[in-house]
Parts: sequence; C-alpha cells; structure tokens
Amino acid sequence: MKKIFFMLASFYFSGFTQEINNFSKDIVFMNSRETQLNNKLWKSWQHKDIFLDTIQGISSEKAYKEILSKKTGDTVVVAVIDGGTDIYHEDLKDQIWINKKEIPSNNIDDDNNGYIDDIHGWNFLGNHKGENTYYARWEYVRILKNKGYLTKRGLVIPKEEKDSLILQAIKFYQKEKSALDEEIRYITNQNIALKNIRQKLNKYFPNQEYNFEVLKTIDTIKNSDLREPVKKLHEFLTYDLTQESLDEYAKYVNDIKNYKLNYAYDDRKVSKDDFNNLSDTNYGNNIVIEDKSIDTHGTAVAGMIGATRNNDIGINGIADKVKLMILRAVPQGDEYDKDVARAIRYAVDNGAKVINMSFGKFFSLHPEMVIDAIKYANNKDVLLVHAAGNDSKNIDIYNFYPLDYINNEEVSQNFINVGASNTFLDYRLSAYFSNHGKKNVDVFAPGQDLYTTTVNNTYASEDGTSFAAPIVSGIAALIRSRYPKLTAAQVKDIILESGNVYHINVRPPGNVEGPRVPFSQLSKSGKIVNLYNALLMAEQISKNKN
Repeated sequence: MKKIFFMLASFYFSGFTQEINNFSKDIVFMNSRETQLNNKLWKSWQHKDIFLDTIQGISSEKAYKEILSKKTGDTVVVAVIDGGTDIYHEDLKDQIWINKKEIPSNNIDDDNNGYIDDIHGWNFLGNHKGENTYYARWEYVRILKNKGYLTKRGLVIPKEEKDSLILQAIKFYQKEKSALDEEIRYITNQNIALKNIRQKLNKYFPNQEYNFEVLKTIDTIKNSDLREPVKKLHEFLTYDLTQESLDEYAKYVNDIKNYKLNYAYDDRKVSKDDFNNLSDTNYGNNIVIEDKSIDTHGTAVAGMIGATRNNDIGINGIADKVKLMILRAVPQGDEYDKDVARAIRYAVDNGAKVINMSFGKFFSLHPEMVIDAIKYANNKDVLLVHAAGNDSKNIDIYNFYPLDYINNEEVSQNFINVGASNTFLDYRLSAYFSNHGKKNVDVFAPGQDLYTTTVNNTYASEDGTSFAAPIVSGIAALIRSRYPKLTAAQVKDIILESGNVYHINVRPPGNVEGPRVPFSQLSKSGKIVNLYNALLMAEQISKNKN
C-alpha cells in the first residue's frame, strides 16, 4: 500500500450540535464555515478534539491532559511489520524495542528463539550473509508466472481457463501493463521535449534557469520555429516539471517495469528459501533498517505510533509508554504470505501486545499461512491492526489480504481493519483513496495530511490508510498500557464502540459521480476513532470487570 499522494490544503468546519450516547458522540452538523488550518494545526491535527478545536482528530491532547497525566501505565511492545525503520531517527531511537535476552553481535541465539542477534526485531527479507531484498513482484505476477501464463513472449491468455482468481489476475496484469506502457511513452516524449527546449531556447536560457519572465519576451511570431518549445516550456513551468522530477518519475516507472511487473525477477534469490513452506526458516537477518534511498514507509508508520512525546523535537506519537519492535517483511511490491505469517508469530512469541500491519494486496498464494498466524495471535491475546488499503474500493466486494475471515466468517476477535478519514468535514470526510466496506472495514481514523517521521531525522506529510492504522495501534497500546487486564478482543470492541459518529453524507471513495451516502455506511462501526472516549470506556469496563 505504498502510494504517493500530493498534499492538499486542509480545512475544518464549525457549527454543529451533539448528542452523547454512552462514551461515543453523535455529531450532527447544522451549518458550516470553512476555515483553513494554519501550519501549526496542520502538523498535529490528528491530536485535536472536535468540540474543543472544531477539528475531527482523535482527542489525544485532551486525553493526555485530563486522563493519562493522572494514570501511570506499563510499557507496551508494539510490533511494526513493514519495510524496516530508521531506528536511529532522533524522534524514534528512544522508543525502539531492545531484546534484553540477546547479547548483541556475538553471533549466538542467546534466548533460543530461533533468531541470532535479534536485538530490535528481525528482517525476513534477507539472508544470514547480511544481503537484503528491497523489491518484489506483485502477487498476481507471481501467480501468472507459476501457471505459465507469463513468459518471455509476454502474457499468454488461456482459452479454457475458468479459475476466477486467474482471470482476475490477468485483468490486473493487463491494466497495469497498459498503464506502464503509457507512462514509458509519456516519459520518452517529455524527455524529447526537454531536449528540444534546451537546444532551441539555449540563447534565452544559457544556464537552463527557466522562468516565465524571460519566456514572455520570446517572439514566436517572428520565430515560428520556437512556438512548440515555448509552448512546452510554458507547460513545464506551469506544472513545475523539471528534469529532476522527470528522472524521479522515471525511476518509479522503471521499478515497476524491472521488478514489480517483471515475471522473470527472482525476488527470493537472496533468501533462497521455499516460500511455499512455512517451516523453512533458515533465512533472514537482524538488519531492520530500511534502505533510506528506496523507502521511508516504515519510519513514517513508526512515528505515528510512538515518536517520543514532548521532547521538543519533531512530532508527538500517539502512545507514550511504548517500545517499537521492528519486523521487516514488506518490500517494494507485494509481500510474501510466509514472511507476514512468520513476522506475526515472531511478534507474538517475543512479547508484542499490538501488531501494526500497514500493507496489503488483492491476491494471495497462501492466505492460510496468515490466517493461521492471526488465529495464533488471537489465542495469545495479541491485537492486530491492519490498514484497509488505498485503492478506493469496497472491500466487501474485493478481497484485500490479509483477511480475518474465511467464507465471510470471522476467524478471530483480534483484528481491526482501518480506513482513512480526511481533514475536511464535509462530503470529503472519507479520504478519496481509502478502501471501505460495511462488513470488512471496522473503523476510520485520520489518514490524510499527517506530519510524521521520515528517514535521516527528517519529517514529511504522508497520506494513506498506512498512517491511519498506526493511529489505531497507538490507541490500542495506550489502552493496554493503562488497563492491562483487558483482552485484545475487549480493546477492539472499545475502539470500535467509543468512536465519534459524524452524520454527514459523503462521496464514497472511487465514486466521484455517484450519489453521496452516510459516512456511517463506509465501515462496520460507522465511526472515527477517539482516544478520549476509548479511555473512558476502558475505565468503566475495567471497574465492572473487577
């Protein structure tokens, strides 16, 4: 689910009434006034409160001031299954989990857990030599390759194939291949246009410092041969297109061509394991840091959960008493079911109480591996929080893996699927990219324009359900910290039940032209999570339990 989105301006509305129903709030909008968030509010909007700030955050600032400051708690381990994390980041280094049973760098499995020198977690995308994998094919490419439908000749469409999974994989491949070919043509044409601009307009821009002011002085009537390069340069300047941005885009496209869509790419060449065999465990290493030149996803996810609070650096994560266990299992491309299953089991066996999973895919070769791991976590009272995906689809119709159900029947009570809400309190409340589903998405959380940690002590705005999920993981960690006797299933129920209901008709993601629907119809709970409410409910349930 690693997608790049451009940043939008952020707004909020005011003018509403409320009805309080137990711990959740039903919010009805009477009239609205659109106001732009300033820079300070934008960088922390997820922490705000709808009633105090008229911003639909999760009320974490209010929760820390009124509840958490008066109630100490235990440290909770949250596993981050992702592409790795910059464990030396200034705002994360103090929050990284340390396996105290392991002696660093002695090349011995001191705690006998099957992993040598696993100080901060484990990397399932490498080998014992320290070599690592960073890219992988999409799952439907692997499926079609295994069936013999992708060869040197390209896609071979079977005439008699009736398997719906294979037919759907073919459609996905054809769509992506067509888009790839179009993107390659676009990049080629734009590079030709840039070359023409450099040649034809060199005397006007000898240092290639292009700008509108000089462009306006060029007489294309007298110099008709300059009309096309002037027109193209105007287009480039309007859309801020440069050689650097074009090269960056070309790298993104080439990664798809060379790795994700390439049937011949061997994404297990480094690990050399049998990905069909869960018991083949002789691979991986303890290098949990993501390649900073390729990916920043895991670092951004980790920051949303547990960036050090109130240290006057960067941002505040959701959870305070938290340690982040780093499990690298998600490459650029689609993750392997085996790696995900083993990462879940590692997290459970080594003390995690919450597992964040900001990844997903529409095809799965071995869904049973992950289902069994989810059941294992459920039996061990570990909560799993999963991002619902960024494809604007109704995942009641499309399977989006990993699943917590078989034949539409849930197999556990410990799995939360999270959609993304927006900064707008109107028909755009559900983020335009978010997957949704009345059955298979449990709840929504802030997931657009979120300021978080990125590699090399930097920070950036991120969009995606990938960043809504860690907000929920942070909430879960806080509940488990302050109320450790509550089970994972109880924590899930509290998070779903205690959210705010926004009575707004919204545009369903992916359905721009269609009729608007109640926001409450996009998820099982119909709510946006709220930490303050969740803590009040946890307190009450804990008292009743005692």
